Amino acid sequence: MSLKKTVAIVAAAGALAAISVPAMALENEFHGSYTFNGIFSNFQDGGSGDAPIYIPSKTTGLLPARDKIKTNNYFEQRGRIQYTAKVSDDLKLVTQFELDTRFGGITDGKYTNSSDAGVLDADGINLETKHIYLDFNLGSNVKVMTGIMPYKDTLKGIYIDADAPIVAAVTTLGSYTNITAFSRFGEDEQKGTITTRLGDRAADLVVFDNFFTINKDTKAALSYYFLADYRQGDQVAPLSSLFKGGQHDAYVHTLGASAETKLGPVALSGFLAAQAGHVEHGTAGNNSLYVHGWAANAAAKAAVGPGTLKTAFLFTSGNNNANDAQYRGWANSGVQSYNEGGMMILVRDTANSPTTTDRYLRRVITNVALLTAGYDANLTDKIYLNGNVGIAWAPASAGAPVYAGAGHNSGDILGTEFNLEAGYKVNANLTLRAQAAYAMLGGYYTGSAANSTAADVRDPENPYTLRMLASFKF
Repeated sequence: MSLKKTVAIVAAAGALAAISVPAMALENEFHGSYTFNGIFSNFQDGGSGDAPIYIPSKTTGLLPARDKIKTNNYFEQRGRIQYTAKVSDDLKLVTQFELDTRFGGITDGKYTNSSDAGVLDADGINLETKHIYLDFNLGSNVKVMTGIMPYKDTLKGIYIDADAPIVAAVTTLGSYTNITAFSRFGEDEQKGTITTRLGDRAADLVVFDNFFTINKDTKAALSYYFLADYRQGDQVAPLSSLFKGGQHDAYVHTLGASAETKLGPVALSGFLAAQAGHVEHGTAGNNSLYVHGWAANAAAKAAVGPGTLKTAFLFTSGNNNANDAQYRGWANSGVQSYNEGGMMILVRDTANSPTTTDRYLRRVITNVALLTAGYDANLTDKIYLNGNVGIAWAPASAGAPVYAGAGHNSGDILGTEFNLEAGYKVNANLTLRAQAAYAMLGGYYTGSAANSTAADVRDPENPYTLRMLASFKF
């Protein structure tokens, strides 16, 4: 027998032995999803953030006036692959990777395609890490998780709903559950000529969630969040707008209480949250700025006919105080959601953000009050139709967009949205969807855009979006 063949046999035997022993004790789980999204919109442009629906100055020449805005039409997709290595019910490693592509590629300049694989021959590299964390039990009452994982607050996502690097312990004692977690999601190693040690200038979030199961129909939660952002700059929105030169240290305490219950056929839920804290060296020169934000919510839904009738109200405070030493707006992590209203334009809803496009009037959810109503109808086993209407206004008008020299806006109404979604469930794994949404802007935006055919000030166009989606999960 030749030496080459002997080495090959030994290598194969070694590989077989290596995989056979642990594999017998390892359970491999694979899951994933794919979403195709075709978009036609006058405000969605493939980006993510607050919707650019007005032009702050008509003299820059960088952007077209609102009456000349064309409809964006583009196509994008998102694929997610999840692999879980499960040793036992007490130990597993969870991973999830994401691949985002816009058809035609994303250009960094004229005719310069990036590596997102949306061009001919599709040679791009766009694999992103979404989740990777270790999940293990210490005894029968304590679960520990460490790594990059999803976390959503008990306030329906308006404080934080994000994937983040977290170390968390979940303790369950009968009807009581506690989550204690720590996340360091920002770090300054070097800022300009200032070199710092690791951990000296960072952004940290501490979480204490307490859940109480009162009975089978009633649950409550009491939460405390502490945000300490002491980086040299680039603090999370909206706190970043408070800073003005020099070193800025932000410390914000958030206390929230939430509950949900059922009264016959009606399900009720809501929360109330208040904030206290301070920012050193804020807009008042070198003086401290004090934070006093608050938020509230109430919602109801009930089975009516072939579907569900729902209504909800959300309030997050804004800042209208002329005193620079006080900030009364709702402070948050900068990555949030509010899925209860089913909005597609007014406020960020992650259920309606299946791909990279993520434009809303309030993507960062602060300084907004929202009243919504809707009905989700199951017409057949395969066909459904959902409709929502919502009206939003700004509790504080100090930050309203105003065209240069136009004075002030005429009111605090952000707009009224009407949207509709029709879906067809091809099978248990594949759903085809069509969405349409239109928002009539209110006085908050009056006089904030320039008309290219006249010298006087005009109001911005009303935003709209049409989407065609195919969603696959396994």
